[in-house]
Amino acid sequence: MKRRGFSLIELVILLVILGIISVVAFIRLDPYKGIKLDAGAKKVAADLQTVRNLSLSLAKWYGVSFEVDPVNTYTVYETTGTLDAVIENPAQPGKNFQVALGSYYDGIKILSVNISGGNKVEFHPAGAPYNDKNGAPIVAIGRIVLGFSGVTKEVNISPNTGEINIP
Repeated sequence: MKRRGFSLIELVILLVILGIISVVAFIRLDPYKGIKLDAGAKKVAADLQTVRNLSLSLAKWYGVSFEVDPVNTYTVYETTGTLDAVIENPAQPGKNFQVALGSYYDGIKILSVNISGGNKVEFHPAGAPYNDKNGAPIVAIGRIVLGFSGVTKEVNISPNTGEINIP
C-alpha cells in the first residue's frame, strides 16, 4: 500500500514545532523595541520643546539638566544664572518636572549627552540654546543619545535657533 501525504499526528507535530520557532523568533526580534525607543525620543524632544517655548513665552531662562545611565533622568528648571529652581510638571500638577525616562519607557537609557561638552542646555528668552546662562551659546549640534536593547536614537538641538529634532 502506497502512502500519500502526512498523517494527522505528523501535521500536529509540525505545527507545534513551527509555533515554538515563531515564538522564539518573535521574542528575539522584538518588533516593539524601535517603537519604544521612538516614543522615548519623542518624549525627550517634546519636553525640550516645552522648555524652549516657556523661555520664549515668559521671557525667562529655562533649562534642562540630564543624568545619563544608570540614573537616566532629566530635570527642568528656571535659572537666574546662579540659582536653578525646578519647575512644576505641567503634565503632573504639584510634582517637580523631573523625568525618570526608564519609568516612562521600561529599559530606555540615556546613553550620552553632549551639549557643548556638558550635560545641560539653557534657553535664552529668544529661544537660543546656551550651555549655561552665564556661558556662551552652543555652536555645534547638541546631542542626547538614547538606547534600548542595542538600538540607539538621537535627539538633536540646533545651535542658534534651538530647533529640536530627531534625525
